[in-house]
Amino acid sequence: METGKYYHANQRKVERLTDADWKVAMAKCKEHIKWRLKQRTLSGAHSASNLGAEPVDHYLGIAYEKILAGIWEWKDDFTLSQQMIRIADSYISKQVEQTTSAKSEALKIVYKDVEEEFYDLAAPPTDEREREEIERKLAVIETAVAGDEDLEFMIEGLKDGKKRAGIADLLGINVRQFDKLREKLMRRIKNQQQSSFR
Repeated sequence: METGKYYHANQRKVERLTDADWKVAMAKCKEHIKWRLKQRTLSGAHSASNLGAEPVDHYLGIAYEKILAGIWEWKDDFTLSQQMIRIADSYISKQVEQTTSAKSEALKIVYKDVEEEFYDLAAPPTDEREREEIERKLAVIETAVAGDEDLEFMIEGLKDGKKRAGIADLLGINVRQFDKLREKLMRRIKNQQQSSFR
């Protein structure tokens, strides 16, 4: 196993872990990866045929290996499970970037509050026009957040119907930091709208 520059620093932390610590961290990371990938493992970037392994195990293995090998720094601010989740999320995002070549076309979106918007979008559409409008709005939002893993994760949580505190907890941040992230999202969407009219 090739070691990275954080190997010795990470090993000092790893030596203090018990088997139970590892089991808890691995279980939390595995659940997070399952939630993040949801139905995206049947085909495309996260399919077993594309990755060469079962998707959840693939990303879990990467997170585990990068900590042990010291390729990723285990930062003091994070627990083992939080650090593993951050690593897995990064590789999930990178995999999408590698397999996605074209971006969705930016279209105008009208909204009051992005969180409220997502809960409205979760309701089943009543007709074809409404379904197309929902898909259009989702495409604009997803284009605006592309490349920012925290925002992408936030959007997935909103689509899943999770509330502010729940998403903040999954991201490992407090609700104040979540509100800052939401402001960043609003700016991204506004910029996306403006660029679509140029």
